[in-house]
Amino acid sequence: MNRNIKTSSMTEAAMISGILVILAYLSTFLFYGLTFIYPFPAIILAKRRGLKYSTMSLFASGLIITMLLGFQTGIYFLVLFTPLAIALSYGICKDKEANKTIMLGSAAFMISFVIMILLTQLVLGINFIQDMVQVTNESINIYKDIFNKTLVESNSADIGEINNYLDNMGKALIDMIKTQYPAIIIMSSVIVSAINYFVVSKLGHRFNVKIRKHEGLSNFSFPSTFIIAMSGLLLISFLLKFFNFNVNLIQINILRVLLMAMLLQGFAVVKFFLIKFKVVKLARVLILFLIIFSPGMGELLSFLGAIDLIVDFRKIRHKIV
Repeated sequence: MNRNIKTSSMTEAAMISGILVILAYLSTFLFYGLTFIYPFPAIILAKRRGLKYSTMSLFASGLIITMLLGFQTGIYFLVLFTPLAIALSYGICKDKEANKTIMLGSAAFMISFVIMILLTQLVLGINFIQDMVQVTNESINIYKDIFNKTLVESNSADIGEINNYLDNMGKALIDMIKTQYPAIIIMSSVIVSAINYFVVSKLGHRFNVKIRKHEGLSNFSFPSTFIIAMSGLLLISFLLKFFNFNVNLIQINILRVLLMAMLLQGFAVVKFFLIKFKVVKLARVLILFLIIFSPGMGELLSFLGAIDLIVDFRKIRHKIV
């Protein structure tokens, strides 16, 4: 009986490896968005057959992808997404609380992202930042060509104004890439991890696996020690000044992460009370939409989120942290 179970587990792991290779192929040549759900089949396998078989499947598919699609693509999936899939699989198999599992996946993805950047620079000689700057410049030039061809019969002053706007936007994006890429990596890690968790929790029942549902954004909260930890990082950044580090760059990224985290916390507080006071769903969506896009509301939400970490307006942190 044990031999039969082992055989069926190995067979399922081989099937999942094949599915992962197909996903990698489709996301590389047809639809890039599929990349972000690459860990999904491996997480389902981990829940059905165990973390060992999922890990075997991920590494096997990574090697096959490297052989079929090249070293750079193989590194992308093997280094960037395999640790994310393993971390999420571990949290889900251990039935950890949803937010903790997402944070675990985020940490794995963030570390993997840094390793991938270093590997591509060391092995392939590709500078991640310069590559992103080049892509941004090319994108802006494409937009300028499109507008210039579309508005060829329009006033030259209008075309010049649009070109100036696109140039300024390009400079702002490049400045953001150069100075805030660590914050971008951190926020991207959380988003990718959350996407995979939500997809798995929504579709898991179709594969006969039970996965703990996320309680929703209205019940999300960072740990009460989050601000203390970020303050500690800021203090360390001041100390690094004595070792000739680029302190301004470090502090900008810490403050950016803190601002976005508090914005998310404040948004969760507003949504919680809209649900609590039984505001109709359509009106709730409209209110939240207006809050997000109204000038000055971002700062107000961030302030509300910071206060909530101290006061705990919703009285839920002891339940979810």
